[in-house]
Amino acid sequence: MCRKITVWILTIFVFMLAAAVPYAKCYGEGRPEIVWQVSRLGKPTDLMLGPNGLFYLPSGNKLMVVDDHGRKLWEAAVTGGGKGGRPVFDTRGSIFFPGSSSIQEVKLNGSSGWDFAVYGGTNSSETLVTFGPGNLLYLPLPSGLYALDTKGRYKWLMRLYTSEDDNSTQTANGREILACAGNDQAVFVVTGKKGKENSLLAVNGEGAILWRYWLGDIKAVNLATGSEGRLYVTVNPGKIDRLNRGKVYVFDSKGDGSPLWSYSVNYDNLTAPTLSKHGLLYFCAGNELFALNQSDGTETWREPLYKAVTQPAVDEGSRRVYLGTDDSRLLAVTPQGRLDWDLTLDGKVTGQPLPGPGGILYVTTDKGSLYKIKDNASPGDL
Repeated sequence: MCRKITVWILTIFVFMLAAAVPYAKCYGEGRPEIVWQVSRLGKPTDLMLGPNGLFYLPSGNKLMVVDDHGRKLWEAAVTGGGKGGRPVFDTRGSIFFPGSSSIQEVKLNGSSGWDFAVYGGTNSSETLVTFGPGNLLYLPLPSGLYALDTKGRYKWLMRLYTSEDDNSTQTANGREILACAGNDQAVFVVTGKKGKENSLLAVNGEGAILWRYWLGDIKAVNLATGSEGRLYVTVNPGKIDRLNRGKVYVFDSKGDGSPLWSYSVNYDNLTAPTLSKHGLLYFCAGNELFALNQSDGTETWREPLYKAVTQPAVDEGSRRVYLGTDDSRLLAVTPQGRLDWDLTLDGKVTGQPLPGPGGILYVTTDKGSLYKIKDNASPGDL
């Protein structure tokens, strides 16, 4: 009797241990391997690799820094309160961390630098910041587009997002900033009012509007800059019907505002676009992964992937694509669009994975964990 009870207890223990171990289901010959896992980091909204080889994870009003061994080195809180946005880096050893209508400089070692804040109004949406023409920092707020240099010195302000701004003394009046991005030719801003009357603006380094494109009533938009001054945009409509569908657009920075091409899908949950050096654009929508030609927008392939939700990531060496799911899995897809393996982690994978050299991946989960994973794909899977 005692022996039966002991066997029963051991069986239950082994079952519970197996359930706690991340599970990989492989469809090809690749075998993912977890190198290390760090927990209790909060819920990072992004995962970025800094110019010093460290990992930067914004979470709430804090910016956390972790090394390649998973050790947390330091964290900095955004000044002035409010939720922190996605930081940007320069090549001189500074991080520019946006807060509520502000930018804070943080050195790569965690020490504080300058602060730039705009007073006289609140910003209910997440504050965004980007680099743009003249290597300036651009801070788009409901009250206007601010330009400053990397030493925190104010350069200029553009207040006229629309012609209505010229006749109004109310700075925000319900205006929202949905997205921004920049290159050396222009800074791009999407602005509207509570999901309606949205436009995409291209502004030069002196604060003059180069062109404008009407987006209408939308709920989300994502921007990515590419080579040759191109801007890639994914747009999610406020509703799906006969006239409104999800869109992918491409614009020329110095063009007239007409799209070079567009691509439509019957979904309203398009992720941000991911550009690869081998000429493809990837995005996820409606539990499908899409691959389009950057040159003309033609579809190369699409692959159904159950509960896939994140912006795809591309390993430029192997051309493999990685993305996360709403049911706690990390997916690996071959360059031909075939699912190779999935790996179950400890929480939803809603942030874009970050590929490293030699098949290494860094992935965060909504449980506050950071994983380092090795993709052991064989040459035949690449």
